[in-house]
Amino acid sequence: MEFSNLFSIYLFLPLTIGLYFLVPGMKKKNMVLVIASLIFYAMGQPYFLPLLLATAFINYVLAFYVNKKKPVTVIIPVALNLVLMCMFKLLDAYLGGETSISLLPIGISFYTFQLISYHVDIYRGKVKPAESFKNLLLYVSMFPKMLMGPIVHYEQIGPQIEHRRSTPKGVFDGMVRFTVGLAKKVLIADYAFAAYSELTKLPYGGAAWLGALMFTFYIYFEFSGCADMAIALGKIFGFRYAENFDMPYTSRSITDFWRRWHMTLGSFFRDYVYIPLGGNRKGKVRQIFNLFVVWSLTGLWHGLSWNFLFWGLYFFLLLALEKQLMPKLEKIPNILRNFLTMFLVLIGWVLFANENLAVLGDTFAMMFGKGDFWNASVGVLLKNSLPLIVLCFIGSSALPHWFSLIWRNLMLRRSKNGAITVTQVIHTVSLLLFAVILLFLCTASLVGASSQPSLYASF
Repeated sequence: MEFSNLFSIYLFLPLTIGLYFLVPGMKKKNMVLVIASLIFYAMGQPYFLPLLLATAFINYVLAFYVNKKKPVTVIIPVALNLVLMCMFKLLDAYLGGETSISLLPIGISFYTFQLISYHVDIYRGKVKPAESFKNLLLYVSMFPKMLMGPIVHYEQIGPQIEHRRSTPKGVFDGMVRFTVGLAKKVLIADYAFAAYSELTKLPYGGAAWLGALMFTFYIYFEFSGCADMAIALGKIFGFRYAENFDMPYTSRSITDFWRRWHMTLGSFFRDYVYIPLGGNRKGKVRQIFNLFVVWSLTGLWHGLSWNFLFWGLYFFLLLALEKQLMPKLEKIPNILRNFLTMFLVLIGWVLFANENLAVLGDTFAMMFGKGDFWNASVGVLLKNSLPLIVLCFIGSSALPHWFSLIWRNLMLRRSKNGAITVTQVIHTVSLLLFAVILLFLCTASLVGASSQPSLYASF
């Protein structure tokens, strides 16, 4: 189950939020979240619910042995979680098309990395094992972040499970951000994917380039929209999740892009793979090797398919080359650096989007000269997509961030005696009206058709 459907929006979430605030005490509130999370998971894959429970319980028990600080005690749970994830990825890759059900447990890539960080942090002495199985189960299965992250560490969430506070402002801000994330997914990403799907049917170079552009927008608005919804729901319940995106399409280098895109995944590989391997502390040759390992694993984390490995190695090569050329690249005007960065990112998304290598090869061939470039059908799709393209360019730029800062600075000025000002009331009312309008538009869109399943939920 996902957030971007009418059942979630108008039944599951209101009931869960309402019950959460009705019950007294943090222990009972946590129990509401555990039960809601298990129901949420079971609505998507009930046959994998026992696996989720067993995984959480085994890791709960193993953590007490890890706390003895012996290397073998941390190697065992880390290896066990990795083997389990890889086993299901292999089953899904080779047998998934032959069954009527998915063989890949939803969220396994995300909760596996969370459990690995949990054990490693215990071994490093940064955290203590969870005080109860319920606490670890909530950490693993918490429904706001279950499907698509962000990847959160127990060091961040553990204290919040026991002690946190929901505030009226936090609830209000969370609800507004949830509708913004929902709008990104339903009103932009789903339509961008529909345009991309139509363009992939046309054997023309122009369609291939336009399709690559639409996929570039689709994956950003879908993934960042789902991250917004997860962070927003966490805020409603009093949790503070790490941000996952920071205007990545405004980046001026590939290094900058990966500091802004899927930031929690990048920080995981940095803290638990790159730095333990030596990072950049053992010379350039070792640094290049470490980057090779990190980006090979990053590609395979997304799926055991050649295109994902190629995608990871593609960014490894770009990053390795960039580290050698950075002094020269910094002399290029910022606007050209952003254009070059986004061109290279777009090529990367073509690799990411096509698991079929034959289709991938044909797509690149069309993009770089094979066959005709244009026909009337491509022109019609471009004309029909122009408003969406303009919206995507604006939405992925820094303009919304700048406008939000200017608006808040104008509206949230405090009075000298600390009283609520007229502009503060206007700010709150305008945000509420904005959220209601977005929710209405999303509802109208979902009534007409179901939302496109989230891509990252299948990783």
